[in-house]
Amino acid sequence: MVSFLAGSFSINQPGIQLPFITNRWAVGFFFLVHIIFGSFTMGALVLGPTYELIGLRREDPRYERLARALGNVNLKIFSLGATLGGFAVIVLTALYPKFFVTLITLFFWPAVVAFSIWFLTLGGILLYNLRWDNFRLRKGAHILIGYATAASEHIFLFIIVALDSYLLTPGPGQGTAAFFNPSYWPELGHRFVGNLSWASFFVAAVAAVYAAASRQPANRLFFHWVARTSLVVGFVTLVVQIVLGAVFVESIKQASPGAFRYSLQGPFAWLWLIQATFIAILLVGSNVYFWQSRPTAPGPVLTAIVVLASLVTMAPAALYPGGLFWLRYVTLAIAVLLSVAHWLISRPGARLTQDLRRSSQVTLAVTGATALLLFLLMGVIRTTARSDYTIYGVLKEGDSYGVFQSPGKGYYP
Repeated sequence: MVSFLAGSFSINQPGIQLPFITNRWAVGFFFLVHIIFGSFTMGALVLGPTYELIGLRREDPRYERLARALGNVNLKIFSLGATLGGFAVIVLTALYPKFFVTLITLFFWPAVVAFSIWFLTLGGILLYNLRWDNFRLRKGAHILIGYATAASEHIFLFIIVALDSYLLTPGPGQGTAAFFNPSYWPELGHRFVGNLSWASFFVAAVAAVYAAASRQPANRLFFHWVARTSLVVGFVTLVVQIVLGAVFVESIKQASPGAFRYSLQGPFAWLWLIQATFIAILLVGSNVYFWQSRPTAPGPVLTAIVVLASLVTMAPAALYPGGLFWLRYVTLAIAVLLSVAHWLISRPGARLTQDLRRSSQVTLAVTGATALLLFLLMGVIRTTARSDYTIYGVLKEGDSYGVFQSPGKGYYP
């Protein structure tokens, strides 16, 4: 028994290989589940005090009620998201020891800061939510606490994006060159806006469900207002996310052209078509809701054109004649611009007084689910673009298994 236990700690033991699902998809699953909760928290931490500030300026209590609801959700799910993140790291460490130690050694101090910052974030969440009524005469201070809490949580995002972007576009050397690698800033902006977008779409879907379940007319009207407000925020930030996404993809193309070609032409190229389909659903769904919630004369025409442009955007590359692939991006731009125009002409001039229709509830539910799937799919596309590398061009997946052996004194920080 003693010899067996001693042998289990041998540095020559083989790496763990999971059957069927493989190591990469097992790690990806745990990280995606963590991202659902973590990214929603990040988005909601920014949206909450922003709604509270708007409510204070407009003297509209609906905004504060929405902000308080988002705060309560953060209070309930933050620890779960952090726990899932810790568990994902444990799985990564067990299945890819050499890769994990290589990465965490390179980013040792940033990783220490990233995980330590959660103590400040948790304290801010508790203070912001549990002492809400104590600040009823000092709303400015309360809003400031909310933004400070959001800022502390985004320090984690600021650091974790460095690790994530390094895997696909590793910069030369160490230190700031590795941290601020070629795709760092585009991915940071893309993920920040993406958190706001999908969280808002999802809140709109949940509000639609609450509106359908509520028996009190006042509550139904409130949830209708929440649904439209959140959908508009989700739509506007989606437009920004699409633009930043194009910049992000271009940064990958310039820094890691091999990964870019593999992602668009390799065995996982079909994921880009699914991504285009999800974006089309969000654009069409937003237009349909604008048309349903406030019918206007141009509404049906704008919605129909957006549908046609979205179908062109979703078409496989084989359907484009040679040299005309740029039409996909032109039609996407047209769909986005027409959607913005539709939103502007459908804005209600006064407080909503109509109830949420069944068709609108279905539209919101579909867009909310699609926004979540789109956000997760983008992470999958980034991962599959690395081909058989864990760090593109630096470390192969086959070299990432097994127990890490120290290269000697002076390697660690």
